[in-house]
Amino acid sequence: MTFVEEMQKLTGSELVIIMVDGRGYRGVLDGVDAEVAVLTSVYETQNQEVDERGFMFWRKVLHSRVFLRVPMIMRVWPWDIDAQPAARPKGKK
Repeated sequence: MTFVEEMQKLTGSELVIIMVDGRGYRGVLDGVDAEVAVLTSVYETQNQEVDERGFMFWRKVLHSRVFLRVPMIMRVWPWDIDAQPAARPKGKK
């Protein structure tokens, strides 16, 4: 199985994609082939925008679709972080 075949299985899923230049994109995978991956509902971050706890600062992209060159993709993860705020430990205010 190839990288593109694995990516095609994720079509319709929200993903985090890190490019070789360190930029990160988070969005819904609309489609992918050997050359281009298309994301919609996209947020973007730069590799310098990571705080001391490792959190990235995401900015909404104003364009409806973003096209990423597949050979420039370094890492891909499903975005499985719940949108709910983290619960505080009992006894903390």
